[in-house]
Amino acid sequence: MTDSTEKTTTKTVTTSEQQISRHLARHRALYAPSVVAEAAAFLDDLLAVADRHGVDPTAEAAGWLVTAAAESISPRYGRPPVERTVAQVRELTAALDAECDRIGLTRALPAGGRDATTVAVAPAPGGPTWGISPTGLAVRIYTDAGWDLTINQARTPAISIYAPATPDGAREVARMLDRILHGRAPDPFRDHHR
Repeated sequence: MTDSTEKTTTKTVTTSEQQISRHLARHRALYAPSVVAEAAAFLDDLLAVADRHGVDPTAEAAGWLVTAAAESISPRYGRPPVERTVAQVRELTAALDAECDRIGLTRALPAGGRDATTVAVAPAPGGPTWGISPTGLAVRIYTDAGWDLTINQARTPAISIYAPATPDGAREVARMLDRILHGRAPDPFRDHHR
């Protein structure tokens, strides 16, 4: 009698977004989902070209393509080629502020006092806290740089956020902030992967 039980093997398929996310997780920075998706689309294009040239996508060379895609796309969301105006920065800050309000984040006074380029939020109930006296986080965008995340206190490390400097990018940043504050994303100040 033969065994009629079929043995199945499961092959783990790693998407381009997962490969890009895994690569970027090694950096001490945060990346908006749209930036990861753009780098993943670029990786798909690079892998298609590699395939036409006979490069095995599971080979070590494919790892270099992941690096190339991630490192080619993310810098365009850091320092702008031309400085933003103060009015543009205020517009982006207002979009971030509005999205924080819309998703229910509690606003806080920025550590340095009122500032038109910074949005500070209090810790979420049950979420992580930071600093000597428990405080929340603050996000800022600059005329000559991109988005930064800090602990809402004086003398704090800044973590770059690679996200579009657009109202849609500001909304993405607010949703990233929400996930961190509610413990649904790694705490970039505690959970940094080296």
